[in-house]
Amino acid sequence: MKISLAQLLLIILSFFLFITAFALAEETDYYAELGIVKIKDRIVAPDFTIASLDGREVSLSDMKGKVVFLNFWATWCGPCRSEVQDIQKLYESLKHKDFTVMAIDIREDAATVKKFMKKNSINFPVYIDRTGEIAMRYSVRGIPTTYIINPEGEVVGVAIGPREWASKSSIRLMESLGNKKAK
Repeated sequence: MKISLAQLLLIILSFFLFITAFALAEETDYYAELGIVKIKDRIVAPDFTIASLDGREVSLSDMKGKVVFLNFWATWCGPCRSEVQDIQKLYESLKHKDFTVMAIDIREDAATVKKFMKKNSINFPVYIDRTGEIAMRYSVRGIPTTYIINPEGEVVGVAIGPREWASKSSIRLMESLGNKKAK
């Protein structure tokens, strides 16, 4: 079988285009795509201890080794409600990996939050910051505000306002952070 010079050049060009496309896909800036402020300095996330909806005490430091999606929100907040199903889908996609959600409701009572969770079929981990102290420690000025924390416990991104958290870009970002964890 003879291959002409034109066919050979076409094969070589196709190969280089494939490699270039693959390399560009690997270098996608998910932070920019999702509108997340990327934190370049090594900032250790302030530790805290908080009670879950079922009364169990949990500390952020207990999550070391996982990517933590730390989301500050409230049931009365329209933008928070608009992203809650996406957070649920993100959680469902990644909960069996080194990933967790810590959704921190600010200053609401447990009964209100439980009712909201049940009505919206939400089962990701939810906690209540009864005094707002944790939100203040994280300088939360508006909700929803989300901090992305890497497995080493460092803040690597901040998003103020709702996002499409169930998007492929969001899932790939969380997976890439989990893949970079220290061994």
